[in-house]
Amino acid sequence: MAVIVVADDDVAIRIMLCELLEAMGHSVLEAADGEACFKHFKAARPDLVITDIFMPGKEGLETIFQLRDRWPGIRILAISVAPNFLEHAKIIGADRVLAKPFSVQQILAIVNELLGAKAVSPPNG
Repeated sequence: MAVIVVADDDVAIRIMLCELLEAMGHSVLEAADGEACFKHFKAARPDLVITDIFMPGKEGLETIFQLRDRWPGIRILAISVAPNFLEHAKIIGADRVLAKPFSVQQILAIVNELLGAKAVSPPNG
């Protein structure tokens, strides 16, 4: 089991990711923006951060840069509808990037890769 922070201002995506990751047995913390993500990180020291790029307040690129600067070992997955910004996320420190919309299989494969876990089948139902 890992601790994962999901930062996305889109409530539907955030809930879907949280439910999926919790069904896999992970502990998940929700954040609607980069500032909340950073606060969760300081308190819980998660194993993985999944962050959207475009969020109000502290956006994803700034969040990635600050996390990578302060905690270089954290695993980071950046998600966005804008492929060009995903390339920027890679440059500043995201371990992996994923364009929206994505499939359950895609997100599971990347989460497992980043956490060093073996492949996990999607939950039933």
